[in-house]
Amino acid sequence: MLSFLLGLVAALGWGTHDLMVRRISPGARVLPQIACVMTVAALVVLPIGLAQGDFSRLTLPAAGFAVASGVAYFCASLCLYHAFARAPARLVAPVIGAYPLPALVFAALSGTAVDLSDWLAAGLIVLGVGLIAVFGHEGGRAEKGALPLALVACLGMATAFTLGQKATEALDPVLSPMIARLATAATGLVLLALRPDGLRAALRQKWVLAGMGTLDGLALSAVLAAGALPMAIYASVVSSLFGMVTVLLAWVFLGEKVTLKQGLGIALVFAGLGLLPV
Repeated sequence: MLSFLLGLVAALGWGTHDLMVRRISPGARVLPQIACVMTVAALVVLPIGLAQGDFSRLTLPAAGFAVASGVAYFCASLCLYHAFARAPARLVAPVIGAYPLPALVFAALSGTAVDLSDWLAAGLIVLGVGLIAVFGHEGGRAEKGALPLALVACLGMATAFTLGQKATEALDPVLSPMIARLATAATGLVLLALRPDGLRAALRQKWVLAGMGTLDGLALSAVLAAGALPMAIYASVVSSLFGMVTVLLAWVFLGEKVTLKQGLGIALVFAGLGLLPV
């Protein structure tokens, strides 16, 4: 039950995060945006990790899993931002949002018992989120490279969640996310130091980026914290609802319409959730 709830917290955080993306100026450089968001996210979880983390359990292999998770998450986020910059959300969002499926594969390979109902639930959720994205109102075509970037983002997110939850098993629910977020921020800052173009423009939107970073930090921490719980994979599966959350928030706060086909997608999502034992 708690893994399910942590996944729901992550979905709400990322769904609101994606709604805020619309406040970013079109054409702004991606790297400075991500570096700022990831740095804020690290600062959000740092005090919690330092105050409540059990450093007596810290080992080099466990820290390595957490660092690898953070680097994988940065790479996935970079590919995600570039994919959305090259193609409409309705074309790339279903590919990116399919990350519960490789995450289930990774869980099964690591020895976790994955039932047929889990696969069916994940499939319905991915299909539902895909319908919501595909039948959105945004038109346009994908530029070259958009779909491969979306696929890398999908695999990167699944890898980041799997490695992060593995680290949490060995560490604890606050220390593992802290190390992972520090690694993510460090990766972004190093790349930004090499290519600082666009930093000033990004800082002009500092409050939006700060809000996005706070939400992203809390969302990823929720998914990684589930690693200390039974069936941690449920957090990864449920977190993929963030696309649906964005659509519903846009409907409530921005007055955007939800089409009948998108409503079918939402129904499939809830059907998938109903199959997960909570």
